[in-house]
Amino acid sequence: MNFKCFNFSYHFKRIENSCNLFKFNFNISETHLNNLLDELAKENNVIGGRVRVVFFRDSGGKYLPLNNSSSFVAEIEAGENSFSFNENGLQIGLYNRIKKGINSLSNCKSTSAPISVFASMYAKENNFDDCLIVNSDNNIIQSTNSNLFIVRDNCIITPPILDACVSGTMRSFIIQNFEVQERSITEHEILVADELFLTNAIKGVRWVGKFLEKKYQSNKIAKLVFDKLISETYLQL
Repeated sequence: MNFKCFNFSYHFKRIENSCNLFKFNFNISETHLNNLLDELAKENNVIGGRVRVVFFRDSGGKYLPLNNSSSFVAEIEAGENSFSFNENGLQIGLYNRIKKGINSLSNCKSTSAPISVFASMYAKENNFDDCLIVNSDNNIIQSTNSNLFIVRDNCIITPPILDACVSGTMRSFIIQNFEVQERSITEHEILVADELFLTNAIKGVRWVGKFLEKKYQSNKIAKLVFDKLISETYLQL
């Protein structure tokens, strides 16, 4: 937004954690990477949009790397220069044909995301805007491209990292700015919740109007979270 990467510190922390997990040699500072990406936006005259940064191991050796040297590639595309709150609630389904395993790699946002791909195709085939994904313990953990939050009796709840959800930067932002309970969420809890909303770095906050046959009448807390996000964008940019 405005030629700058919003919430960049959250993104950098996730990049650093993931590179350390994969044993990449990681020696670029937050400031240097941020400056490079800001320059990329200005060089391409992209005021608002999306930057995709992929870090990868660049040594030979097939399954046994010769070393842990790494590189990254960044690409940018034009898009919206602000977040907007969806007027109509999303209609989402449930994809449970393939379940996400729980392990140390589950929280990484990687280029290999077959469950999200299959779930997205399932959503399109069934005229859903998105689908929720379950883990191997049958707990609901996220959607195809977003973190999940439910509201019950004005309490905001989200699945814990240990349940294998992606460690989203918008998720981190909300936990930092609101009182959020992190615990496992069952399908039953989704069905009896007062509100349901999804978050990611591109769309911000989106409220859900219908999950399967369950209709949600409120988006009060989701709008409150959205308003906080908007105020923070003004402060950062």
